[in-house]
Amino acid sequence: MLGQPSLAARVAMLALGLGLGACHGGLGEAVSQFESGQYPAAKRSFEWLEAEADGWSPSQRAEYALYRGLTLDALGDEIHAAGWVRRAAAIESSHPGALSSTDAQRLNLVAPALLDDHP
Repeated sequence: MLGQPSLAARVAMLALGLGLGACHGGLGEAVSQFESGQYPAAKRSFEWLEAEADGWSPSQRAEYALYRGLTLDALGDEIHAAGWVRRAAAIESSHPGALSSTDAQRLNLVAPALLDDHP
């Protein structure tokens, strides 16, 4: 039975429709993989970038956490997705404006569904 696309898939479709993407080297590539629906490749890219991400600016760390969470959600791993979305929300909360307005909208779209189900 075909159901509704996941929230992450809907966010990716929105991003593709708007032609949006990150431009932070490896992070940009991982985000592009997510936006084009290459979720397993994006997951691998985010895993590979994890150690490097600790040294990034709050803005880049928030973007990384958001898209890693969206990728995991698209792959059906809601528990781990919630943890990454929670990190993105915490960074945005402690550094208002860390996320672009578009990414903040994505966070506001996905966070209630994921975080309410996985507190």
